[in-house]
Amino acid sequence: MSCKFLLIYNRMKLNYIFIALIIFIGCKEDPLVEVPEQLLHNNHELFEENRLEPRASFFAFEDESILDQEQSKRFMSLNGEWKFHWVKNPNNRPSDFHHLEYDDTDWGTIKVPGNWETQGYGHPIYLDERYPFTTKWPNVPQDYNPVGTYRKVISLDQDFLSEDIILHFEAIKAVYIYINGQYVGYSQGSKTSAEFNITKYLHKGENLIALQLYRWTDASYLESQDMLRMSGIERDVYLYSRPKVFIEDVYAETNLTEDYKNGIFKAAIKIHNSNSEVATKTIDIELFKDHTSFFKTAKTIEVQPKSTSIFNPETVLENIESWNAETPNLYTLKINFNSEQFIIKHIGFKRVEIKNSQVLINGQALYFRGVDRHETDPFTGHVVSKASMEKDIKLMKQNNINAVRSAHYPNNTYWLDLCDKYGLYVVDEANIESHPLAISEDTQLGNEMSWLPAHMERTQHMYYRDRNHPSIYAWSLGNEAGEGEIFRATYQWLKERENNRIVQYEPAFKEDYTDIYCPMYPKPEYLINHGKSNSDKPSIMIEYAHAMGNSVGNLQDYWDIIETYDNLQGGYIWDWVDQSLEYKDENGKPYLAYGHDYHPDLPTDGNFLNNGLVDPYRNPHPHLSEVKKVYEPVQINYLGNGAIEIKNKQFFSNLSDKSLSLKLLVNGEPKELKSNIALNVDPQGKTTLQFSEIPNLFIPENEYILEVSLIQNEAIYGIPKGHEVAWDQFALQESKTLNHASIGSDLEIIREDITQIKNDVIDLQIHSETGEILSWHHKGKEVTTNPIKPNFWRPPTDNDLGNGMDKWAKIWQDATYDYKAHLAIPPEDTLGHVSFIVNYTLPNNKSIVDAFFRIFPSGRIDIRLSYLSKQDNLSNIPRLGMYMTLSNSFTDVRWHGKGPDESYWDRQTAQKIGVYSGAIKDQIHRYSRPQETGNKTDVRWIEVSNQELTLKASSSINLNSSVWPFNMTEIDFSSEDAGESASGLVPVTKKHGADIKTGNGVQWNIDYLQMGVGGDTSWGRLVHPEYTIPSDKNYEYTFTIEPKL
Repeated sequence: MSCKFLLIYNRMKLNYIFIALIIFIGCKEDPLVEVPEQLLHNNHELFEENRLEPRASFFAFEDESILDQEQSKRFMSLNGEWKFHWVKNPNNRPSDFHHLEYDDTDWGTIKVPGNWETQGYGHPIYLDERYPFTTKWPNVPQDYNPVGTYRKVISLDQDFLSEDIILHFEAIKAVYIYINGQYVGYSQGSKTSAEFNITKYLHKGENLIALQLYRWTDASYLESQDMLRMSGIERDVYLYSRPKVFIEDVYAETNLTEDYKNGIFKAAIKIHNSNSEVATKTIDIELFKDHTSFFKTAKTIEVQPKSTSIFNPETVLENIESWNAETPNLYTLKINFNSEQFIIKHIGFKRVEIKNSQVLINGQALYFRGVDRHETDPFTGHVVSKASMEKDIKLMKQNNINAVRSAHYPNNTYWLDLCDKYGLYVVDEANIESHPLAISEDTQLGNEMSWLPAHMERTQHMYYRDRNHPSIYAWSLGNEAGEGEIFRATYQWLKERENNRIVQYEPAFKEDYTDIYCPMYPKPEYLINHGKSNSDKPSIMIEYAHAMGNSVGNLQDYWDIIETYDNLQGGYIWDWVDQSLEYKDENGKPYLAYGHDYHPDLPTDGNFLNNGLVDPYRNPHPHLSEVKKVYEPVQINYLGNGAIEIKNKQFFSNLSDKSLSLKLLVNGEPKELKSNIALNVDPQGKTTLQFSEIPNLFIPENEYILEVSLIQNEAIYGIPKGHEVAWDQFALQESKTLNHASIGSDLEIIREDITQIKNDVIDLQIHSETGEILSWHHKGKEVTTNPIKPNFWRPPTDNDLGNGMDKWAKIWQDATYDYKAHLAIPPEDTLGHVSFIVNYTLPNNKSIVDAFFRIFPSGRIDIRLSYLSKQDNLSNIPRLGMYMTLSNSFTDVRWHGKGPDESYWDRQTAQKIGVYSGAIKDQIHRYSRPQETGNKTDVRWIEVSNQELTLKASSSINLNSSVWPFNMTEIDFSSEDAGESASGLVPVTKKHGADIKTGNGVQWNIDYLQMGVGGDTSWGRLVHPEYTIPSDKNYEYTFTIEPKL
C-alpha cells in the first residue's frame, strides 16, 4: 500500500478505535447501562467491536488421534434450535432480551444456521441492480428494517471452562452479541468468520447467549450482490476452547522453484501467550504425503507475557508433486504444539505467474473452463449443506469444469477444502458489491475514502481466512463496485502480502489494479481484437454465456476463438445453479418461486436469478451437456482408413487412466467395435492409433457413423469408473433417400361442402374453401382432426424476452395464430396421387406462403412448404415449419437424429446422432419460466405413436422437430401477464415450469429451421446472425408423414 493510502487507512483505524473506546468506557462507567446503544450498524466507518483478528481456518485438537472437531471436547456446536423473535421495525425490538431471566416463552424458534425468510419470518427479495430499500447512504432504513433476536441457553461444566472460550461464527450478518446480560461486541460482513473471546462472561452451569441481528445496515451498501436477498445466520456457529498459550494463526506459504520441479515451503506459525508470565513451549511440525514424511522440524519457543511469537520453519522439497486441478496433490502439514494443540492442514505446491500475456500455473498457460457459483439451496436459501457442496463439485468434475469463481463473496471453507481435494482452480472474491451506486460515477464508492476501511477489512478477512488453500489462484477485489483509489489500495495490500496469486478486478480494465482483463459478456469481436493485440495482460472472462432458461448457444464458437489466441484463457459461465426457493401452491404442489412469489407488492427482477447450468435441486439443465462437450480435455480426430488421432488437451496428466471405446452406428443403431483400448498420451501430446475393426466398405443406402468415446478407467477426483469423459462422431457414409412404396387402391375425390380424398387405406377430409385438414383416418384409425398448420413462432426463451423478441418479431406470432388459409388449387388426381395447394395470407405481411400436399394411395402424405419474401424490413423469423395437433392418445416418440437431450441450431455440439425413444411427456424441460423447449436437430426421421397407430415423419434433409404434450399456447408468452422488472432488463412474468398443464392435445412440430437460442447475454444480445432465419430470403422444404398400424 502506498504511503498516502496507508496514512489515510491508519488514521481511520485510530478514529474507529477512539470512538469505540468512548462507547465501551462509557458503558462500563455507568452501572445502570449494561448495554451500549446500538449505533455501529449505522456507521460505515465502524464495522466491528471486540472481534478477534482474522485468521486462517483450522481447528486445534487436544489429541492427535481426533480428526473431526465435533468429536473434540474443546468443541461445542451451537447449531440447532434457538428461541427467536422478529419485528419489522427496529423500534419494536425487545430491549432487555439479553438477561437470563427474560421470559421468552411466547417467542418462536428458528433453526441455526438458517435464513429468517425460509422459516416464515419476512420475505426474500430479488433485485439485480437496486438496493432492497430506498434509503440513501450513509443512512440505514428505519421504518422497515426487520430485526431478529436470538436466545440460547447452554450448560457449561468446569472442564470446558478451564480454558479460554471463543464464540465462532462461520458467517453472520450485522450482529450485536450479549452473554449473560453483558454486551460482548459487534460484527458485520456476512460471508467471513467472526470470533469473540467470551471467557470472562461465562460461568459454570447455565449461560445465555443472546444476539440481535439487523436485516439492513451500512454494510448492506457493500452487499448488493445479484442474488436472493435474505437475512440470518448462514453458516455454523460454535464455541471452542483453547489454552492460554495457543497457536493463533497458521500460514503455510508454498511455491515452486523457477524450474517448477521443487517445492518451496515457508510457514509462519503465530503463537500467543495470554498469561502474565513467560511461557516456554515446544512445537513440532511434519510435512508428509501418503504416509511418507518429507520434512520435520521442532523448536522450543519462549513467548513473553501478553505477547506473540512467530515460528518460521522453511525448506525446499525436491521433485515435488505439484498441485493442479488435474492432479490435486495434497501434502499434510501436522503441527504439534507442546502436546496441547494438534493442527492438521492440507496444503499444495503450485506456482502462479504471468508471462508473455498468459497466466501460468506451474509453468503451463492453461485454460480456465469455469463457472460462477452462488451458495443456494431450494429449501434453506443461503445455507448450503456439505452434501450439497459435494454434489456440486462432483457434477462440475464430471462435466469437465476445472475452475470456479466464488461469486460474489468468500464461500464456505468446506467448499474450498473440496476444491483443494478434487481439483478446481478458484477465484476467491471479496464480499464487496455496490452495484446500484457503481452504475454512476457520481455515486460510486471507489473514491469515497471514508469507505476504505470497510473495503479493506473485507479484503483482509478473505485473505487471512483462505490463504492456505492451494486451489485459490486469484483474489478478486469484488464485483461491480465501481472504480477508484480504494481498489488500488486493496490491490496493493494484497500484492504486498504475496506474489504467488494474481489479483483481478473487472471494473479496473486497463487500470493498474488488476493483473488481467476479466471482462463480463464480451462479444466475439472483443475476444478476437484482444487476441490480436499486443496487450501485456491476458483475458479471462469473469462472466460469459449467460445461462438463463433455454440458453448457452454458440458456446463452441467462443471456444474456437479462445483456442486460437494465446492471450485468451477461457472464462466463467454465469452461472452454476438457479437460485429459486421451493414454494407450495394452495394444493400443496411444489414449484420453484421467483419474482413476485416472494413479495407481491415490491419491485423485483423476476426470474433473472435463474441462470444456472443446474436447477436448484442440482438436476442438470439440457445446456449442461453442451458445457461438458465444449470443455472436453481431449480432442478426437478421425483421419480416415481406420486411423484415429487423440490429442491430450490436459496440461499435467497423461491419458493412461482412460481408455477408448469404438462403436459403429448403422442408421443410428449402435454396434460395438472395440473397447478398453489402452492409452498413453502425455500432456499436450497426441498419438495416432490404427484400427482394422473400422470398416471401409458399406451398403450404399445406409448411414454409417463412427463413434469414439474416452472412458474413465477408475474412479478419481469425483469422476466415477466408466464415466464418458469425451467423445466424437464421424460420418463414414451418409444415407441415400429411398423411394417410398405406394401400395393401395386408387384414390377417390368426393367434392361436396367438405372435400374427401379416400381409398381403402386413407380417408382425408379437407375444408373446401381453406384447404385445411378437418380429419384424417388411416385404415379406420384416427390420425388427427386438426389442420397441419404453418408455424413461424416459438414461445420466447428468456434470451428472446431479454432482446424484445415478443415485440420485434410479433408479426410472426400473429402470422402463426391469425393467418388465413385459402385453397389455391383444389385436389386433382395426377399420376396415381392426389395433390392440392393451400395458400396462407399472413396479417400485415406480404410474404407468400404456400403448402403443397400430395396424398398417395398408401396413406402417405408429402408436404412442401414454401416461403417467398415479398416485403422489406421484416424481422428475422423465429421458426419456419409446420405442426399438427394430435390427440392425447399419442404418448410415445422415437427418432433418428441428435439426442437424447434437446438441441438447437447453435447448441447441438453435445448431442449424439442415434436412435432414441421415450415418452412424449418427457420430451420437454420445465425451465423456471415456461418457454421454448424440446427441439431435436438433425432429425432423419421421427415417429409418434399410440397403442393403435404410428406416424413417421421424414425428409431428404435433416429436420428440426419437437413433440409437446400440450399446445404451444401453454408455454407461450403473453405481455398481458407480464410487467416491467425493477432493472428494466427483462419482463417480469408469473408462470412457473410446474404450472405447465399437459393433456390439452399433443403438438408435433416438424420444422425446416428454428433460430438458435443465443446466450451471450439475456438482456439485449440477439442470436448470432449465422443462426437466424432472415425474412428477406426464400425457403422451401418437403417432408413426409406416413402412418402405419
